Amino acid sequence: MRRFLFFLLLAAGLCSCATGRYGRGPESRDIERLPGFEGIIEAVNYPSSEPQLTERRMVVYLPADYYRDTLRRYPVFYLFHGARGNEKTWIDSADVFHRLDSLRHGGLAEDFILVMPNMNRYYSDREYNNGHCLPALRAFWLQDGEPERYFLHDVVSFTDRRYRTVASKSGRAVAGMSNGALQALYLSADHPDTFDYVGLFSPYTYATFAAKYHRDVYGGLAWKLEDQFSDPPAYYGVYIGKTDFFYPHILLYDKKLTRKGYPHRLVLAEGGHEWYNWIDFYTDFCQRIFR
Repeated sequence: MRRFLFFLLLAAGLCSCATGRYGRGPESRDIERLPGFEGIIEAVNYPSSEPQLTERRMVVYLPADYYRDTLRRYPVFYLFHGARGNEKTWIDSADVFHRLDSLRHGGLAEDFILVMPNMNRYYSDREYNNGHCLPALRAFWLQDGEPERYFLHDVVSFTDRRYRTVASKSGRAVAGMSNGALQALYLSADHPDTFDYVGLFSPYTYATFAAKYHRDVYGGLAWKLEDQFSDPPAYYGVYIGKTDFFYPHILLYDKKLTRKGYPHRLVLAEGGHEWYNWIDFYTDFCQRIFR
């Protein structure tokens, strides 16, 4: 009954999200020419292992000295969008590059590579159509773990091959907002030796709709967490607004983590399931990774 009520809240929240401001970002051809940033922006196509897709695209933000200091290796932060988003949403809706530049100026964030992949489920190259955004309800109803299933091979390994990365658990962070937080939660639990920093911004922790039938990705969270926290992440942050429709659920999740003795940090904010909170959550998370 409790889970059913949360699904109702989720559906209501998605309907409200559908009318909210979910930025779709600039056109791909314009991404690398965006002005005013200190780092280097690259829009990168990479081969897809998904049977229905030939390739996907991600946006990468490199530290300003990346191509000058050719001996240095950098950790990587993988940042996920939510439903009705794509690889450009954080750029348009949260101004992530300027915020990261400002943090680095103040000595509050380390130099790292920021990778924003497209985490939507597409069923063909034609449907992918340059990585277009999906309707929120469709993104949840048809979620079957396919992007997560190939993420390590397609995105992480590709990034490690293309860039000078710290290719180890200590050199990787993953975070996301809303549906992206659900993906980050399960991806980090499915691969406990891969990510040392985990950020869950307004997450929901139950597999939703179609996802619950794909247990290789979304099943057995309790024992997956036990495995993940046997060698706990360096930082595991759960962020939620007090009027977010997931707030009661996240309080229960926090109690479960606490009862198990799993080291984590719960961050409560005013307000709800909104960009002003996700921007602040991202800013806080950037200051806590790779320190």
